[in-house]
Amino acid sequence: MLQNIHISGFSDEISSDFTTQLETVKNLGMNYISIRGVNEKNFSEYSIDELNEYIKPKLVEYNIKVSSIGSPIGKVFVDDNEGFEKQVDLLEKLCKMANILDCKYIRMFSFYIPKDKNPEDYRDEVIKKLKIFASIAEKYNVILLHENEKDIYGDIASRCLTIFKEVDSDNFKGIFDFANFVQCKEDTKECYKLLKDYIEYYHIKDANQADKENVVCGTGEGKIEEILTDAIRNGYEGFLTMEPHLVIFDSLKDLELEDVHDIIKTDKGLDGKSAYALQYKSLVDILKSIDFRLKTIGGREMKEVRFGIVGIGQMGGSHATWLAEGKVKNARLTAVCDVNPEKKEWALEKLPKDVKFFDNYIDMLDSKEIDAVLIATPHYDHPVIAIEALNRDLHTLVEKPAGVYTKKVREMNELAESKPHLTFGMMFNQRTNPLYQKIKEIVSNGEIGEIRRTNWIITTWWRPQAYYDMSSWRATWSGEGGGVLANQAPHQLDLWQWICGMPSKVRANLQFGSHRNIAVEDDVTAFVEYPNGATGTFITCTHDILGTDRFEIHGDKGKILVEGSKKVTVKRMKESENELNKRLTFADVANLFRGEGMSDIFDVEEFEIPDQWGTQHINVMINFTEAILEGTPLLAPGTEGIKGVMLSNAMHLSSWLGKDVELPFNEDLYLSELNKRIEEEAKNKEEVFV
Repeated sequence: MLQNIHISGFSDEISSDFTTQLETVKNLGMNYISIRGVNEKNFSEYSIDELNEYIKPKLVEYNIKVSSIGSPIGKVFVDDNEGFEKQVDLLEKLCKMANILDCKYIRMFSFYIPKDKNPEDYRDEVIKKLKIFASIAEKYNVILLHENEKDIYGDIASRCLTIFKEVDSDNFKGIFDFANFVQCKEDTKECYKLLKDYIEYYHIKDANQADKENVVCGTGEGKIEEILTDAIRNGYEGFLTMEPHLVIFDSLKDLELEDVHDIIKTDKGLDGKSAYALQYKSLVDILKSIDFRLKTIGGREMKEVRFGIVGIGQMGGSHATWLAEGKVKNARLTAVCDVNPEKKEWALEKLPKDVKFFDNYIDMLDSKEIDAVLIATPHYDHPVIAIEALNRDLHTLVEKPAGVYTKKVREMNELAESKPHLTFGMMFNQRTNPLYQKIKEIVSNGEIGEIRRTNWIITTWWRPQAYYDMSSWRATWSGEGGGVLANQAPHQLDLWQWICGMPSKVRANLQFGSHRNIAVEDDVTAFVEYPNGATGTFITCTHDILGTDRFEIHGDKGKILVEGSKKVTVKRMKESENELNKRLTFADVANLFRGEGMSDIFDVEEFEIPDQWGTQHINVMINFTEAILEGTPLLAPGTEGIKGVMLSNAMHLSSWLGKDVELPFNEDLYLSELNKRIEEEAKNKEEVFV
C-alpha cells in the first residue's frame, strides 16, 4: 500500500556542505531530496550553468533525485512590486532548472503581509500575483506548491482555501505543513478536512502550540499519523518531505523574518545529521504503523478492533461489560481470560455468547481471536503479560499502574518502542477528564508562568481493615508491590507529572502499616524538587475518613487551585511576581495588605466540572480504538506509565534509605530493597503459620 509513498527532505538541515547532505541521505536509504541550500548558498542563487556543471552531476554521482525545489518565491512583501518583478524573473529560471532536474515541483509562498495590517485587505493583490506565477509554471509544465506559513497571506487554512479556489490552476497546488498550522493555532485535522482536495504534497514537521517549538514528527500536536492515515487510505501517492527544524542550520536565517533563535529555542543536544536521522526514523515508524493499520491478515483493512481482556475482576469486568454493551464504537469484545473458575460462570451469564473464555492468557493471545488486549490483572503481571502480547503483534492497553518497579516497566517500554506499528496505551482515565485537560492547557500555555511550587493533598482513599482482609494478596509487597502509592494514588501521580512535569529529586516519609494491620505504606508525605528549582509536596493516606482533595499549582504569574477534583479557581496575574517585586513600593504593599488594589493585580476564573467516573474509562478505550484504526494520538501512551511508577518507587526508596533520591535512581537498588521486604513478609507469614 505504501510503495508509492516516497520520503524526501530538505537536506540543507543536515549540513551546508552538499556532499555531506548527499552522503547522509544515501546512508539513510533515501532516494530523494528537496533542494534548498547548497554549499552555503540558496539553490535559487545558482546559475543554470552551475546547475549543469556541479549540482546535477553531484546528484547523479549519489543517485539522488530532487522531489521539489525549496524556493523563496512569494517571500517578499505583497506591496513590494519591484521585489515581485525580480521574483517573476527568478521563477522563470527556477522552472528551467526544475526541467533540467526532471523535478515536477517548486515550493513557494503567498507574500508577507505588512506588520499590523489586515491580510484580507491584500487578498486581491495576492491572488493577482499568484496567478502570474501560475501562468509561468504552466508554460514549463511545473507545479507550484503553496506552503502555509505564518506571516504570509496563506497562513491559516481558510485563506489557503481562498488561494486555491481563486487561482484555480492545475499548476498551482498545496503543500500541507503540519507544524506551520500548529504554530498559527490551527487544528490540523480541521485544516486537512478543508484543504484535502488541493493537497499535492506533505511537509513532515511537527510542533506544539504552547511554545510553538518544533519537535520530532509524531510527538507534537500536528496529528501527522492520523492525517496521513486518512490521506493514504484515500489514495494519496507522492512525497513526504521532512523539514525537521530541530536544530539551527545555516540557511534558516534566509528563510524567516524573525531571529532564528526565536524559532528554534531549545538546544536538543543534536547536530544536523542526528536530528535528520531522528526525524527519518520517526517518519518511518509512523509509516510502518499506518501500513500495519491498513492491512490485516488477508490484506484487508481493519474495520473494527477485536478486544480480549485478561483479568475480569472488578475493573476488568467493568471494561468487559462496557465493550459488550457497544459503548466503544468500532470495538467488539471477543475473548476474556481469568484464572478464577467462578469468572467463567460470570462470563457465561453476563457476556454475549460468542465471547470466548480462556483460563490461560497465553492461549488467548495465541488464539487469533483478538487484535488488542486489555490487561486488568494484579500489578506485577501488567508488564509481563504486555510483553507477551506485544511479542505477538497485539495492540496493548494496560490498567494502572504500568507495573510495580521501573526496571520491568522499562523492559516493556523498550519492546513497545521497537514495534511502532502497534498501539500501546495506559488506562489513565483521568487524562480524559475535561477538568484536568483544561488545567494542563492553562499550565502548558504559560498562563500562570513558570511553576514555583506544586502541592497535592489527596487523602480521600479511606479504607477499613475489612477492605485489606478481603484478599491475601492485597496490601502486600509480594501481591501488590506497595500500598496507597501502588493501588489508590497512581492516577494522581500521573496527573501530577503530566501537568507539572517530572521532578529531579524526591525526599519522602512513608508510614508502613501505621493505622492498619498491613505491611505496606498507608501514609505518605513526599517533598520534591524540580529541575528549575521549584518545589512540591504530595500527601496521601488511606486512614482519613473525612478526606481532603486539594491540588495547588503556583506559578510566577498566577495560581491554580483544584478542590475535590471538581471546583477550579484560576488566578492570572497581570504582571509577573518578579515585575511586581521590582515595581511596587512599600506603600503599595501596605495597601495590598489592607486588601486595597488586589483586583488590579490579578483576574479570577472559576469553573466546576462534575466527576465523570465510568465515562472516563470508556473514553480511554474509544481513544485507544481510534488510535488503532485512524492513527488518532493517544491521550495516555503506554510508555508514559513509567513516570508514575518512577515517582512511587523513588518515594519508597527515599523512605527506606532515609535520604534524598535523585531521578533517575538506581533501579537495581530499588529492586533489591523491594525483594528484602518480600522475603521479610514471607518469613513473617511462616512464623504466624507456625
